Amino acid sequence: MKEQLDKYFAGTLADTEKLTLFRQMEEDAALKDEMADMQNIMALSGMMDRDGDDLLVTTKIKELELRANKRRMFRLSIAVLKYAVAATLLFCTWFLSEKYTLDKHKSEMIRIEAPQGQRVYLTLADGTEAWLSSRTKLNIPHQFNDKERVIELDGEGFFAVKKDAKRPFIVKTKQYNVQVLGTQFNVFAYSESTDFETDLLEGSVYVYHKNNEADGLYMKPDEKVFLKGGELLKTTSNFKQSKYLKNGIFTFEDKPFGELLTRLELWYDVKFKVSRPEIRKYVFSGKFRQSDDIANILQAIQDVGKFNFRMITENEIEIY
Repeated sequence: MKEQLDKYFAGTLADTEKLTLFRQMEEDAALKDEMADMQNIMALSGMMDRDGDDLLVTTKIKELELRANKRRMFRLSIAVLKYAVAATLLFCTWFLSEKYTLDKHKSEMIRIEAPQGQRVYLTLADGTEAWLSSRTKLNIPHQFNDKERVIELDGEGFFAVKKDAKRPFIVKTKQYNVQVLGTQFNVFAYSESTDFETDLLEGSVYVYHKNNEADGLYMKPDEKVFLKGGELLKTTSNFKQSKYLKNGIFTFEDKPFGELLTRLELWYDVKFKVSRPEIRKYVFSGKFRQSDDIANILQAIQDVGKFNFRMITENEIEIY
């Protein structure tokens, strides 16, 4: 089994052998867990060089290897894993799982999740770069087909799409799809939120409802499309979050507190109980790192605002 897993991560495992491996994984939970551990080691071994990251990477890899040893299973060499790595992680580990199918006509899908309060950077197979915000989920095929490049987004992502005139790049969300050929744009579409936004920085974009491709809006640079009252509207973009998604710094100018709280709820998986409705109308400007603790963020805003807060539970906060 170790030989097949070595070949799988090195990309040299034959299709027939993959089917055998996938069948065994469906029946063997321990094997599936071990595969997940090795994928996390793979991701960590490909982390970009950043101050202080080496210690974090080494520690995490040793933790995963130790867990694999305790199961008395295989342990892949870091050299093989580095050869096989297909995505790069910023600041933290991310959770990677694959959905396998026995139908040879269907593509293997990779699911990437950005942990709470963190973000993920990766390069797709076609050269497209993606920056994912906190608690964002992205489904991508193991390999794009010859006609189109389709991914599925639940959350927020900034994309620098590699130009390919023959294959449009399509981002599918809960309600709307965004289609491009080569451009830079941001999509905000968490499944637990009714909000949908697309900001275009470069190139051109077509936004349409997933069930009606003919009814959509074309976008030009510095334009924003958003959903209001069930209708797509277009306005001038004031998007400043490419720096946030790339560097983890969230900047906001004249932002109503209610809108800011909504974003914080999505990013940190918390719920706010606001006792005074007028608090939601307060307007703030500032910036913070997404890696900051939610209490520290609220404390910083509180220093210039007229409100107080208290932690009711770990995931519930009262604003008063």
